[in-house]
This record gives sequence, structure tokens and C-alpha cells, in this order.
Amino acid sequence: MAPPRSSGSTDPGWEHGISQDEKKKKVKCNYCGKVVSGGIYRLKQHLARISGEVTFCRKAPEEVCIKMKENLVGSQAIKKHRRYEDDDRASFDLPSNDDNEETDEPGDSKVKEGESDKCSIICATPLRSPGYVDPGWEHGVAQDARKKKVKCNYCEKIVSGGINRFKQHLARIPGEVSSCKMAPDEVYLKMKENMKWHRTGRRQQSESELNSFLDNSDHDEAGEELANGGTEVGHLLGDQLLVPHKGRKKRLSNCSDPETNHLKSQRQLTVSESKKNCDDDVILAISKFFYHSAVPLGAANSPYFHQMLDLISQRGPEWKCPSLHLLSGPLLQEKRAMIKGQQLETRATWMVTGCTILAERSTDLDDPNGLKFFVSCPRGTSFISAVSGSDIAEDPHGVFKFLDKIVEEVGAENVVQVVTENSPLFRAAGKLLEEKMKNLFWMPCAAYSMDLVLEDFLKINYVNEGVVKAQKITQLIYNHSWLLNLAKDFTSGDELVSPATTRSASTFVTLGRLLDCRSALKRLFQSSNWISSRFSHDCEGQRVQNLVLDLSFWKAIQSIAKAVDPVLQMLLKLDRDGGIPLHRVFYDLHQAKLAIKETHDGEAVPFIAAFDSHLGSLLHHPLSAAAYFFNPSFRYRPNFLLLPEIVCAVNECITHMEPDSGRRVSASMQIVDFVSAKDNFGTELAVNTRTQLDPAAWWQQHGVSCPELQKIAVRVLSQSCCIPTKLGQSSVGPTLRRRHCNRLARKLTTDLHFVHCNLRLHDYEVPATVTANAAISSTVAASSDVIFLDHLLSGWLASPEEQVEDGDRESPFAEIVEPLDFQHEGGAADIDYFGNG
Repeated sequence: MAPPRSSGSTDPGWEHGISQDEKKKKVKCNYCGKVVSGGIYRLKQHLARISGEVTFCRKAPEEVCIKMKENLVGSQAIKKHRRYEDDDRASFDLPSNDDNEETDEPGDSKVKEGESDKCSIICATPLRSPGYVDPGWEHGVAQDARKKKVKCNYCEKIVSGGINRFKQHLARIPGEVSSCKMAPDEVYLKMKENMKWHRTGRRQQSESELNSFLDNSDHDEAGEELANGGTEVGHLLGDQLLVPHKGRKKRLSNCSDPETNHLKSQRQLTVSESKKNCDDDVILAISKFFYHSAVPLGAANSPYFHQMLDLISQRGPEWKCPSLHLLSGPLLQEKRAMIKGQQLETRATWMVTGCTILAERSTDLDDPNGLKFFVSCPRGTSFISAVSGSDIAEDPHGVFKFLDKIVEEVGAENVVQVVTENSPLFRAAGKLLEEKMKNLFWMPCAAYSMDLVLEDFLKINYVNEGVVKAQKITQLIYNHSWLLNLAKDFTSGDELVSPATTRSASTFVTLGRLLDCRSALKRLFQSSNWISSRFSHDCEGQRVQNLVLDLSFWKAIQSIAKAVDPVLQMLLKLDRDGGIPLHRVFYDLHQAKLAIKETHDGEAVPFIAAFDSHLGSLLHHPLSAAAYFFNPSFRYRPNFLLLPEIVCAVNECITHMEPDSGRRVSASMQIVDFVSAKDNFGTELAVNTRTQLDPAAWWQQHGVSCPELQKIAVRVLSQSCCIPTKLGQSSVGPTLRRRHCNRLARKLTTDLHFVHCNLRLHDYEVPATVTANAAISSTVAASSDVIFLDHLLSGWLASPEEQVEDGDRESPFAEIVEPLDFQHEGGAADIDYFGNG
């Protein structure tokens, strides 16, 4: 132990800093110039680069850093020696509670003396380091000597109640003080974290610190007195240490009292176990809610779920859940009215931009023929209504009847086009609608048509043969957990399979993933681990090994990937961006078709046939061709395709969308001004913003000299051609088909469905940011996605003819995703997850 310093010694820290005030509480570093609050001790922490209470000094020499670290260690040893040297101290030297946090240096904690039982209560508070300065003082200034009033540096509000109340002000914790709206986000998060420690970790930390202090005490006088049955008896009660005293108080040592030691160790065990049990109880309660109410497990990824948990934790245990009456009545109607109000605001823009009616088949498993109707415009997509499949009965006239009803509800003068899937049923219904309403168009959904093209690609013989062979590789790896973990060692943890929007897209994305990992797979099947494993001697393993090492196999896979890539990348981009604007459809499809031709030359015939069969009607549609013509970023390019079909498409759009013959003529005559960039079309601003502005916004700004043509161009360029694909299955839709439900029940279900679909649409168009609650391993997350989306990877995880009994095959994810382990003291599991008793 280092010897105590002499009374006249000078702290070595002063060689590296200069005092900035009389009390020497603020010291300026000689190296980085930072002014450190908290005295010389804090400066030495700054120089020694000890984290937790002060920032590091990056400019101090290494020898200074080492010297300060040694000094701090010696300083702590000296203080400990002095603390134990005096047997006759009247009370413990413990830091003050938060009520006295305004002092810069922690002083002796006061011992509360009870008049009735003559006991001293020593509260177990955290043992802070000497010279501790609360981080809240960096953001406020004390207004009185006792530091009970603190002025905020940001909003200049004077907060009464000391530094603890001031930190609540910065952390925006409601209930006791108003929130600071002007504090930076980093200050808010820092104070919130500080207060979180204060509220949740203080009691547990203080107990362990106090027990450590008692264990290290080398004064056995009081302890021996207790062991020998002396009159001064200390005992533990709850969270406080009661010390009876007569006359002079003495410090206690528990190490000589077996009973007290047992109580202390039992309490430490209880604290840690209670925290774990509390966490387990919360997880178990959440899981029971999901399983009991059949909530889709994907709801755990909902941003509203995490937002709900955060807000509940802030309100505390006094908050009560809303009742069934509130959820099904006032709250539901309030949310429905809010959405209706937003739709009404959006409706006002339809006279200018027009809108698109989207009709989608229901994804509910018990009603696959139902229909959902949406309306889309530049302001967003909204859900309107849904009908049961029994009302349609796979009849074009039945579909036409509902489409006609929706168009009338939205307003025929506002509708530019109706988009549905590209199937014979909807094509026939769309033709009936165009015959009745001459001012609108029917168009097939771009995403649906692209998926049909990929499905036809899979029917090409050599493509199907290559896919089947590639699936043998993943079937072997993903059905043996040892082999899967070994494969991830070679692929740096990456998955070999990858789900996408549709099953066919997932197939070709996974094929591309295998192509990217071919080098890793070759190393895997040539490694000593593989050669020494039992799998390398099986017939299945040897076939897969030969396949992976076959160069001709990879050449065939590469050829397939090049052929399908143009259409696949369009579909993935569409899914990633939330849709494809109509003004890009013609150009992108034309480029994709050219890329397929150039890739395969003479072998491209079956690929082009599949492309034309499903995407030809979209490529040559009047609206897509006219949108290409009106798009200034394409029209003024030197390589613009001025094909006869494009000119005809523009004329057809003018005829359909302008009922007045005089304005039709004016619009046709104004095309020359647009093509030759005359008047406002040719200004410097118009030229510079051709590729910067959205095409519809460009026309609204620079097409004022041609109002008739401007109206048509804006309405054409404002449309979309894709149906939302990420709404998922609804749990409230099936009730819509219950004919025998009473009127109130059907209205409730209709309102639930309306709110549900519109909330999902909002998340689809504005993806939520990742929250802190989603701090999960990327490997586990990726594997979990594979598990829950295995319907998109049919054939890649198991062969279609393979019927696996429970327990016949080890789970491919057994070592990646493990169930929570809730156990009794005896070790038996509380819950049987698989119903085996």
C-alpha cells in the first residue's frame, strides 16, 4: 500500500494544468486546452484517459498518461487506508443522495437517528468516485448558493428542485417538471440514459457497493463484539442497514458474522434473480398475448408495436390499458374519421392530377377471390373498400359491376385509368369498363405482369434444369445444421437463399446469390471438414460436391442469370421503391427487351416470347407511350425514340382525356411548342430542371403557355401502374363475408378493415426507421426471415416430393434460433412449446 502523502505535498496533476478559479474546481489542460470541471482529480482522469466521467485528452504524451494512471491508483489506495485507519469514526463516508447532488465533491452522508428506536439508518447509495460532478451541470447554471435552482442553457427556464429535477427537464420526463423543447437531441438522449440508470439501477448497484465496502473493512472490533453476543446488534431490513447505537457509533464488519453474511449473499442473489425473473415475466406475457390471440408473429416487427411498448414504459405501472369498448368504439371511430379527413384533403387535388383506381385480389387464405380497391395519386395511395369473392363468382361482368361502382364513387371525371392484374378475367372486365367510359383506360399491373414473365422463364427447359440442380445444393445444406454452420464460415455468415416479393423472384434472386457464393462453396466442398464428415460419403453429398465443382454447371447458371436479370432488376426496384412511375415504364421496358436480345442472340426467342406475352400490352399501352413522350428528361434527349406508335398514343390520350373538341385542337397545336422548346419550355430554368424536377411538377411550372396540353400532360405523368404488394394478410377481412352477422358487427368489421389497410399503406409508402428495440443480430434476423418466408423459397429448403415427419430431420435453424429457457429451480421447463406434455 502506498504511504500517505505529507500535508504539504503538491498534487502532480498541477504540472499539467492551470487552475481557472479560486476554488480550483476548473482546470485547463496544458495539452489540448480543454477546461475540465471537477478539480485536479477530474483533470488526472482526463489525462489518464479513464472513460465514464470526462473526455479523453488525445494530445497528452504517453508518459503523462501512464504517470497519471499510476497516481490515481495510488490515490485510491491512500484514501482507502485513511478510511480504515480511524476506528472511532461516527458514521460511514458514503456519497450523498440525489437530493444533495448539487455539491461538486461527495461529502459524508448524514446518519438519520430515529428517536423511538434509537437506530441509525444508512441508505445504500451508489459509491461514486471522488470529485464526481453530475453531467447535468454541463447544461445549466446554479442560481443560488445551495444549487436548488438551476437555469437551463437552452430555454433559459429556471428549474426548482436541484440537479435531479433539472435533468428531468432536459430528458423530457413528464410529471414533475415541464420539458425542454430546445435542448439538442444528443443532450436529451444523454440525460434520458442518465435518468434511466438513476431510476432502475440505483438501488441494485448501491446494495452491491455497500456489501463490498463491508467485506473490505479490516476493523473487527465491532464485528467481534457482535459475534460474542454484544449489546450492539446490527441487522438488515429491506433495503437499509439498521445500526443500533449507544453513545459513540461504531462501524460494522459483517465478515465475522456468518448469519449476516448469509443474509447479505442471499440478498445479492435475490436482486440478480429478481431482475432476470422480471425480464422473463415480461417476455412470457408478451408471447402469451401473441399465441392466445393468434396475432401474426410478424407484428413483432411493427413500428407501432415498439412505439406502444416505449410509451407504456414511460407512463409506468399506474397506466391502464384501454377497454374493449374504447378500442371498438370511440378510438376506432376517431382513427377512421382522421383517415377520412386525410382522404378528403387528397381528393381536392384529383381535379388537377387525376387519379388511378387499383383493384387487387385479396391475400386472405379463406377468401382468395375477394377484391380490394384503392385510389392512387401523387399524394399517396388510400384504401377505399373490399368485396367478397362470392359476390364476384369469377365473372367478368361481376368484376365490371364493382369497378364501375368504385369509379362512380371516386368521380368519373377524376379517374385517368384503372389498374388490375393481367389475367383474362380482369382484361375482359377492363374492356367492358373502357367501352362504357370513354374518358379512361384499363392497364395491367406492371408488377403482376413482370412476375408472370419470370414464371414463364422458369418453364424454359434449360432454365428449369439449372434451377433444379441448384436447389439440390441448398436442400443439402439447409437440412443439416452442422453443414449450414460450416457453410456460413465460408460465406462470412451470408445466407445462400434469399426471399423476394414473389416465389419466382425469390428463385432467381437465390440463383444469383449462389452464383456470388460459388467460390466459397467450392472451398467448402474441398475443405478438410467436409472431406472428414459423414456427408461426403453419402450419395447425395457426393452428387452435390460434383455439381459444385462442375464448371459447366456454373456457366449455365451464369447464362440464366444474364437472361432474366433485366426483368428481375425492374421487379426488385419496383418493390424497393414502392412502385414504378408511369413516365418510366415505356423506357425501362424497352431497354429490358433490348438487353434480353443482346444477351442471348438466337437463343433469346423463348425469353422474348414470354416478355411480349405479358409485358407487351403494358409496353405498347397509350398511357405509357404518351408518358414517355411528355417526360422532359426523355423527350429532349438526342436518342429519343420518336416511333409512330408514340405519336398515335399521344393523340389517343388527347381524345380520351379532353371532351371538348376545341380544346383538343388547341392541345394538338401546342405539341409543336413543347417539342421545339419554345416560350416557357425553352427558358434557362426549364432546361436546367428537365432532369431535376418530377415531370408532372415540371409541366405545372413551365407549361403555363400551353394550358390545354399542360392539363393533359400533368394528368398522364401523375399516374402509377402498380398495385401495393406489401399489405399482407388481414385477420379482419373474413368477417366481411359472414352474411348472418348483424348490422353493427358488419359495420365494426368494415371500419377495422378500413383503418387496418390504410395504416399498412402508410407504412408501405413511408418505411419506419430502425429503433433501438430492434437491436438484434443480423444473422439471426436473416435466418428468421428465411423461416417465416419459406413459402417464397419452396424447393430451395426441401424438395417438393419430400414429406418429412416430425423428428425425422434436424431443424436447419436449430443452432441459430433457440427458444427461451424458462425453468424451475429443479431444472424442468415451465412451458412445453411443442405440446408433448
